[in-house]
Amino acid sequence: MALFFHSDDVDYLIPFKEAVQIAEQALRDIPTRTGVNAPRKRLNLHRDVGEYPYDTVLNVYAGGSASYGAIGAQVALHRKAIEGTVQKRPPFNPDQTELALIYDTDTGSLLGIMAHRPRHAQGVADLRTPATSLAGLDHFARRNAKRVGIYGSGHQACSTFMGLTELRQIESAKVFSPTRAHRETFARRMSDITHLPVEPVDQPRLAARDADIILCMTNTNVPAIDGSWLEEGQYIISVVGSNIELVKSGNISAPRREIDDATLKRCSFIVALSREQAIDSQQGDIYWPVQNRVISWDKVVDIAEVLAGRAAGRTDDKQIILYKNQGGQGIIDIALAKKCYELARKAGKGYELNIRPRENWWVQGGRSQLW
Repeated sequence: MALFFHSDDVDYLIPFKEAVQIAEQALRDIPTRTGVNAPRKRLNLHRDVGEYPYDTVLNVYAGGSASYGAIGAQVALHRKAIEGTVQKRPPFNPDQTELALIYDTDTGSLLGIMAHRPRHAQGVADLRTPATSLAGLDHFARRNAKRVGIYGSGHQACSTFMGLTELRQIESAKVFSPTRAHRETFARRMSDITHLPVEPVDQPRLAARDADIILCMTNTNVPAIDGSWLEEGQYIISVVGSNIELVKSGNISAPRREIDDATLKRCSFIVALSREQAIDSQQGDIYWPVQNRVISWDKVVDIAEVLAGRAAGRTDDKQIILYKNQGGQGIIDIALAKKCYELARKAGKGYELNIRPRENWWVQGGRSQLW
């Protein structure tokens, strides 16, 4: 029987370093026969209810990895709205509910259904996003990288920075957010948690100055960073994804950007979590710059290709490299969900669902009777 459980019961048991390892192995499987992955699909239903127009968004993440013996899909629903240049959720947005269906790759049995998504043990964001953002770190960041510049002061910025301090010997950080109270609160909180000096800065260019690693973790709808600020050897990680559906629904006039064209031009190469995802979602920081001939696809490489040893990472300490973690991938979600399932089984959490296989003439071979 399948196990129904909440990630809340076990998600804090996954160390961040292990989550990064799971993400990396799942991505490493994609270019081989041991992995399968589909671009994230979003179904947007435009609504004019409440204070301003918004879109109800159904996200579907599907994938599977033989390395983890699991295949399946995760579905999640939330709402999006645009206020000025910032993407927000409406004030009447309900709590997000996510469900992951976990199947055994060998037997085809439904192993479990997990409610919600595992969270970062010390952070407030989900575990998958910061783990994916920091996948491949040793391939792209300089070995002596120890100073961090941060754009954004929300959940993703917190969890990604905290995760980074677990992977590298970070010495200091600077943070810029357009709201003074937000950046100052973030700096105090991160200093208290990491015991590192985190300085709030009042000009965006200051966050990039003398930084080895730059984290762009914003909710902006326009570029947060200017390529003229960049220095040799910097590694930039950006998480803003696609909102082409909001463009199509008329909620906003142009695709969402976090990185400007000058940054794309200055990069030695650009790492995409998924080029296929960038194309399928018409992602603003990669797809449209290619369409507008700012850059070409030759400059973009999938992180899976690097992790699998099929493409090179950093080859020179002077290279400027951008990594776009531009949309969750099902293969990582299911790999993490399988780990949560194993922990839940071991801890005796959740309860069994009496979902029995049903004889089905189509599945069981009845088609042969038609020939």
